[in-house]
Amino acid sequence: ASGLIGSATVLALSAKYSDKVEIRAGVRNPDKADKLKAITGVTIVKAEMGEEVELPKTLKGVDALLIVTPGIEHQAPISIKTAEVAKAAGVKFIAVIGGATGPSIGAPMAEIVEAVSNLGVPYTIVQLPIFVENYWAFKDTIVGQSSIFSPVDPTKPFATVVVEDAGKAAAAILADPQKHAGKSYIII
Repeated sequence: ASGLIGSATVLALSAKYSDKVEIRAGVRNPDKADKLKAITGVTIVKAEMGEEVELPKTLKGVDALLIVTPGIEHQAPISIKTAEVAKAAGVKFIAVIGGATGPSIGAPMAEIVEAVSNLGVPYTIVQLPIFVENYWAFKDTIVGQSSIFSPVDPTKPFATVVVEDAGKAAAAILADPQKHAGKSYIII
C-alpha cells in the first residue's frame, strides 16, 4: 500500500469509510511506511505479494483485498499467486487494479483477470489509464524536443486519471464490495 494507488486508496478509505471498514495497509517493509502510519485509523501490516508462508496469516480475517498489479515483468504470476493465497486464507472479495496502458495491458492483465475470475471468490477488476502525475516526467522532452514519449497510440484518443481519483474509486469498491462484485471498470 506504499505505492501511488495503494497510498491513495488508504487515504480515501480513512477519509470516507473509516467508520465502516477496518483498514489494514500491507507493505513489504513496515519500517518504511511512515506516511501510511500517519493516516488515522490505519494498521500497517507486513505483506509481500505472492509470498506463501506469512501472507496467509496476514490475510486471515480480511474481508476485502485490493491487489495492485505491480509494474514488473512477472506481474501476472505474482498477482495470481497473491489472489490464490487470499482465497486460501478466506478473503471474501478481491479487487484487482492495474493499468489499461503500459506494462499491465494485454496478455499479463488478461491472464490475471482470467485467473481471478475463475477462483470462485467475488471480485472486481479496475483498469487505469496513465496518471496525470506521470506527465511531469515529460517536462524535459517537451521543453527540449517539443515531444512527449508515451506508451499510447498518438492516433487514438486516450485518457488520464489523477491518482487521488483512482484511490477514491478503489476505496468505494472496497467499502461496498457486493455492489461491485463481478464487474470490470475502466477508469477514465
